[in-house]
Amino acid sequence: MTSKPADPTDVSSVGATPSSAAPLLRRARSLAQLAAVRNFGWLMLDKGLSVVFGLAVFGLIARCFGSTASGHFAYALALLQSALGLSLVCSAAVLLPRLYRMHNAIAATLANVFVVRFAGSCLAAAGAAVFALIVIDDPMRLKITLLILLSVPLIEPFYTAVVYWQSRNDNRRPTLCRAAGLLTRASVVMLAIVLGAPLWAVAFAWLLEASVAALLLSLSVRPLATLRVFKQRISTQRSLAYLRFGVRFLPAMWLASLYVRIDRLLLGALLPAADFGIYASAMQLIDVWLQVAYLTGFATGPAFLYRALSERNHRMLWQLIALMGGFGLIGVLGAALFGELAMGLVFGPHFRAGAPYLVAGCASAVLLFIDQVVQMRVTAINRPLTLTIKWAAACLGAVVVQATTYRVLGAFAGPTGLAAGVVCGWIGVWASFRLKPAQPFKQVPA
Repeated sequence: MTSKPADPTDVSSVGATPSSAAPLLRRARSLAQLAAVRNFGWLMLDKGLSVVFGLAVFGLIARCFGSTASGHFAYALALLQSALGLSLVCSAAVLLPRLYRMHNAIAATLANVFVVRFAGSCLAAAGAAVFALIVIDDPMRLKITLLILLSVPLIEPFYTAVVYWQSRNDNRRPTLCRAAGLLTRASVVMLAIVLGAPLWAVAFAWLLEASVAALLLSLSVRPLATLRVFKQRISTQRSLAYLRFGVRFLPAMWLASLYVRIDRLLLGALLPAADFGIYASAMQLIDVWLQVAYLTGFATGPAFLYRALSERNHRMLWQLIALMGGFGLIGVLGAALFGELAMGLVFGPHFRAGAPYLVAGCASAVLLFIDQVVQMRVTAINRPLTLTIKWAAACLGAVVVQATTYRVLGAFAGPTGLAAGVVCGWIGVWASFRLKPAQPFKQVPA
């Protein structure tokens, strides 16, 4: 299993004549498309389980410990996500096309990327812990936050195995591993409640979840090499090479993370508190919907996008753009039909007024669905500066539009600015490619 699986559309090895190769090629491509659909289903199951288990666990904490306790955990998890964002050295979007192209030395790559990500995670967790010690006054909140931050080095480094399986268009194993972790978290929370454990002890549920998922993910790649072989493949030279490779993309990854929250950071200071609260609640649902965009991008990359780039198949690229745009439009239709119902069920009757913001947010998200093709194309051809220009232009465009239109549009300035930011990012990519033409995907070194 140390080599890349054979291309299912390659019929040269079966001695087919040109006249007989076409049906075989069509059948192989149909099988590849079915595999992609199946793996996309596993990705959606993964996201669905995380949402269901997340809501269930928070519901248990809120009902059994009260709103103050749920606030402690909400704050701790927000800091956890920030720490995970800071540790994005050799992120999945950057690593995925590289692993896809690799035929050999998979074990060495995974081992050294793991080391780099582990070092980045430890530094990010330490920085977040120092921040927590400085700013958190409540002893219970501080204890919960510090315990949950211990899970950072158990999440990001072991996600290397998830990226490997995504590069092989196999998302079943990572989904099952993380589902076991989610089940562990829910079980520990319920056990803590039944035993009457103190509130801070509930935080161990997140640590145990990360431990179980990390163990199972590491076991999933053991067929590639033994643990001893993985250790032998680690070298300072290789790790530094991947560190230099990953760090080049860090500014773009941080700007991308900032972009998806920039509307709330800006409008929170410009709009009345009541209006902003309703708008921000609607955008929380948009954040969940955008996770579908990111997962779809990871699913279509190994299955379609990289093949299209290798073959310079522009028709397939446009088909992918249409496919992603179609997925985005499903969200707009769902928000238009069920927006009020969703807002009322999730946040309460008073928040039904946020349904128009939900529709507007889904409309702007259509562009972000399409943008997944642009994003993965730029990372696939190893253009970190272009990616940084893209997200810097997106952030700048979003801020300018939101700051100049909020008096007229109110909270609708948020989705309007986000849509304008995507377009500004595309203009930045176009300008970068004009200055330095893109290198063909096959010629980019793995």
